[in-house]
Amino acid sequence: MIVCHCNVIVKAEIEDAVRRILAEDPAGRLEPQYVYRELQKRGRCCGCFPSVNRIVDELLAEAMKEVDGTTFGRVSMGGHLLPKD
Repeated sequence: MIVCHCNVIVKAEIEDAVRRILAEDPAGRLEPQYVYRELQKRGRCCGCFPSVNRIVDELLAEAMKEVDGTTFGRVSMGGHLLPKD
């Protein structure tokens, strides 16, 4: 699935970039601009940034499920994943 039409970036590329960032630094910055930097790209229209955030959230939620079996469903105002009610 193409996430960024300006740079022709697909979902799998974003997921791989996030994994590389976290492998290098588990506390690495995962905002879209840093994901794009890892891909050696720059946001153009930046309309894809909300989709990039969703992909990052999905990856982090999956990782947390693997860690402790908790299912996350909401994001706090500070950008932290919260457990489902």
